[in-house]
Amino acid sequence: MKLWIASHREDETQIYEEENGRFGFDLTFDQSALTPDMAGRLRGYDAVAVTTNCRIDERMCRLLSGDGVRYILTRSTGTDHLDLEAIHRCGLMAANVPGYSPNAISEHTILLVLMLLRKMRRQMEKIRQHDFRLEGIRARQLSGLTVGVIGAGRIGATTIGLLAGFGCRILVNDLYQNEQVKKMAAYVSLDELLAGSDIIILHAPMIEANYHLIGEEQIGAMKDGVYLVNPARGGLVDTEAVCRGLEKGKIGGFAFDVYENENATQRKDLRGKELGDPLLEKLLSMDTVVYTSHTAFYTDDAIRAIARSTLQNLEDFRKNGRCINQR
Repeated sequence: MKLWIASHREDETQIYEEENGRFGFDLTFDQSALTPDMAGRLRGYDAVAVTTNCRIDERMCRLLSGDGVRYILTRSTGTDHLDLEAIHRCGLMAANVPGYSPNAISEHTILLVLMLLRKMRRQMEKIRQHDFRLEGIRARQLSGLTVGVIGAGRIGATTIGLLAGFGCRILVNDLYQNEQVKKMAAYVSLDELLAGSDIIILHAPMIEANYHLIGEEQIGAMKDGVYLVNPARGGLVDTEAVCRGLEKGKIGGFAFDVYENENATQRKDLRGKELGDPLLEKLLSMDTVVYTSHTAFYTDDAIRAIARSTLQNLEDFRKNGRCINQR
């Protein structure tokens, strides 16, 4: 079977080739995202492997189907970039990678929390200027704070486990309750979590009902000086409302690994160029903001797990006509 791997990074080639030793697929690596103007180039390919910056909508599905592609493999847990109804209408099959490495994202989440609490951006800027005084960098300890986690699936539960080791009080909001999580955190309503948390972490899925889950009203219900951390999906947050909250001091710090307009900048070298996004530029100018460009997942272990699971999904489709991670 022939597999086109879009949005590929050269430093991952060896990993994919090593993992492919078990399957023997014919792999083609392409650093560009999958776009409609590639129609015709994919003729003869059985499958495409995409990332979250590849939008697979009705038009793209028809083009892929016309080229003979049968399977769409996303190298991500989230599938909000896939129009699953259109995929099914066009007779295609799709699969995701639901559990490649919750630890990677959870560890990065704790990093973002600590960077906010320790005023790390401000500290690094002072050191860059050779200013070694203590003024303006007094920090807060995680152990004395209440942390609210919205979403306690595999990643959220892993983050809660890490937080428990710091000795902080943990509140959690989720539609479903997990007995292991109950041992470390208290399940509460969203209103209770917003009002009672010093730090709020988003681990919710990007479904229609969660679009702008955190907006003007929710921010108004939070504690003054709250820290907000989003390592999940950009669309969970009304970024303009968060920016206003930061400017007013209602939000004491904002750390995010995902951004709702990130496709304009993600994986691009824009050194010396205008971002063309005034909102992002304003956020990046604030020393109460920490931004990492969708890299929470990006560890050696996670990339190998993603490669292995993606190729296994294709092998399952080939052998069984179905896949355990089928969407």
